[in-house]
Amino acid sequence: MDAERRLDEWRHPDRVRISPDPLIRLETARRRVLDQRLAYLEAHGRTPRVCLYALAPLREPTRSFAAARTYANGKGWRVSANRCIADRLSTTEPMHRPGWRWALHLIRTGHADGVVALTHTAIGQHLDEYELILDLMDLHGGFVALVTPESLRKKP
Repeated sequence: MDAERRLDEWRHPDRVRISPDPLIRLETARRRVLDQRLAYLEAHGRTPRVCLYALAPLREPTRSFAAARTYANGKGWRVSANRCIADRLSTTEPMHRPGWRWALHLIRTGHADGVVALTHTAIGQHLDEYELILDLMDLHGGFVALVTPESLRKKP
């Protein structure tokens, strides 16, 4: 597919091309996996079990966890107290962070169904890292949920 695209660009350099935003592609894939996992859990009568993940400079990122917990509780998901995982900002690659490795272990062993984080950059600073994590989560039957500003607004 990429070879065909490059050949077409070489043959027709005068054509206007619009490149899709890679983040939109990744967020669409993340949302698709999230919807599939939630539908599966609902069909089997299970409440999703999630762990909260934050990447923060401080040891206790309470604000990040509070927002993620509010989001998870609003969805009706279960969050256990010992499933709040934080890593320091110093290590950028997700697979080198002990907290992220622990979250992936919880998914792989069936102790959690998904991870709730504030933003995609908390999971992977670069889009290729983020894509790798999304693929690993999908491979192990987990999901990634990101907190959206709309979900945290107070409803009248």
